Amino acid sequence: MKLHQVPHAPLGSISFEQDPVRWMEGSETFTRPQQQRSRDSLKRIVTSAVALFSRDGFDATRVSDIAKDACVPVGTVYQHFADKEALLAAIVAGYRACRMLEIEKLCTSSEAMAASPRQLVELHLDIVFSAFSGDAGLLRLIERKRLEDVHVHRDQSMANDIVAGLIADRLVEKLPDRDPDELRRQVHYAHSIIRGAVVWSVLPRGGELGHGLKVTDTAFASEALKMALRYLGIDD
Repeated sequence: MKLHQVPHAPLGSISFEQDPVRWMEGSETFTRPQQQRSRDSLKRIVTSAVALFSRDGFDATRVSDIAKDACVPVGTVYQHFADKEALLAAIVAGYRACRMLEIEKLCTSSEAMAASPRQLVELHLDIVFSAFSGDAGLLRLIERKRLEDVHVHRDQSMANDIVAGLIADRLVEKLPDRDPDELRRQVHYAHSIIRGAVVWSVLPRGGELGHGLKVTDTAFASEALKMALRYLGIDD
């Protein structure tokens, strides 16, 4: 199953879109300016906001910090966004829409349709580890906001259900002798448990200090894969 640009790449190596402006194109609150000068300013604002929110945290980042980093007047930020909450909401909505589209394409690709059950489990974990390897700062911010914002919590939970459901759909097709409802339940549990461990591995600013819980450690993904295969009853 050729889902990587580099053959035989380890889990966590899927090449997701990393341009914040491309994320924003999927946000319902994003309006692309007509003039090139305004588009350039907006690109710098969004790129700076993602970098500063991810590095310093949402509360510690001021609109003036974003404007300074983006080399635009503070008023230019407010021309596009009512406040930094609106800016973050647009970024998160766009990011999630972009990622979900990418994941759906992966899970419904001809390669995924032809994959073995083991390869589908690999793809599932690859998606989780790749997202947190490439987007750790922004996902750390989203997961923290999820604890205090019911809307972020709801949207993130729905996104998790969709990802697990896409993999479950493929596995049900590949394993017709298994109880489909039970298999779907197991896939959702595996997703929640493994993703939860991955979330904790990036939630502290400096990363988890315990042995074997670093999202960039290929052994973490490898052991998670072994556990998922055993739990799902799929030959290793």
